[in-house]
Amino acid sequence: MRKGQNTVHKISSLQAARGLAALAVIAFHSLFINAKYIPGATWLPDIFVFGQTGVDLFFVISGFVMVLASANKFGVRGEIFNFLKGRAIRIYPVYWVYFFAVLLVFMLKPGMVNSSQAGEVNLLHSFLLLPDANLPLVLVAWSLIHEVWFYLVFAFILLLPQRWVPLAFAAWLCSVALVSVLYSGPVSPYLRTVKHEFSIEFILGALAGIVYLKAISEPSKWRLPTGTVALFGICLIAYAVISGLIDGSDVIQSISLSRAFIVGGGYTLLLLALALQESKSQWAVPGFLKSLGDMSYSLYLSHILTLSVCGRIWTALGNAEGGIVASVLFWAISLPVVIIVGYLSYKLIERPLNKYLSRGLKVKRISQPVVN
Repeated sequence: MRKGQNTVHKISSLQAARGLAALAVIAFHSLFINAKYIPGATWLPDIFVFGQTGVDLFFVISGFVMVLASANKFGVRGEIFNFLKGRAIRIYPVYWVYFFAVLLVFMLKPGMVNSSQAGEVNLLHSFLLLPDANLPLVLVAWSLIHEVWFYLVFAFILLLPQRWVPLAFAAWLCSVALVSVLYSGPVSPYLRTVKHEFSIEFILGALAGIVYLKAISEPSKWRLPTGTVALFGICLIAYAVISGLIDGSDVIQSISLSRAFIVGGGYTLLLLALALQESKSQWAVPGFLKSLGDMSYSLYLSHILTLSVCGRIWTALGNAEGGIVASVLFWAISLPVVIIVGYLSYKLIERPLNKYLSRGLKVKRISQPVVN
């Protein structure tokens, strides 16, 4: 799989998908921000509810890229430590910047943070990204808790010989699916994370990564019709939209198996088709999508905070009236601000931190999607 290992950084479609996933999540959260700060009608379309699946896409991308980044490393002594060290550097330092920023606000004005759960939060669990009955201090970090779990399981799979890896992922997928069907009793926060159907989407992405590496290393044996694969993926996503499978309900406790397989499967097939087509034609995505992908983690961490600040400033300036005109004006100002803040966060915080820590701890930097 040497060829696959060398192409990890060149799959621009995965980078573009990161940016689109971040935009989708922003679109979903904009519905709630609009309802909170601009009463009355809104120009934001109902389809923005489907933006919630940006998280599903992030998980699929994460599984896909983890396999690509670990090609030829399965069963190699010492790789588990290098992998976990690299993932910790990628996830925690930037997240902690936002954690301490929100913590400062929480200490000065507790009512402004986590008001939906009366300010109840476990600071230690939030800091370490551990499962908890309450949401973390930085609300969007609930998805990072799943990422940490995925990385821990993946690290153990790294111990296995390469030939056993597909079987390990298949066993993990079957275990999650069976528990989802058979167990309906009470769950602790840790069990909720372990059994959550989001794991299926990460696994589907990982299996797609295995197929991709096989297809580019043995093209004569793995001739996949990328057009058909992409069409099937589009059909699954279209079905999810038409059937109302995504209704904006809470996904933190659990999601349906149908969502995991239909939405996660649709995104998996689309990513696989795009990556395979890119390996054949060497096409590149537009620069602005690549830039969005580069800053997607910072964008994900910062967007709710930025939108909340915009909303409070909007209200403080006396713009209490709602309606279409107010909504259009608010978003014409706020959305560019969200992108600018995400970009500055990436340039001034995320990228310098990653470079400094990677050099200091001698970790190879991997351009990879994190649920950001």
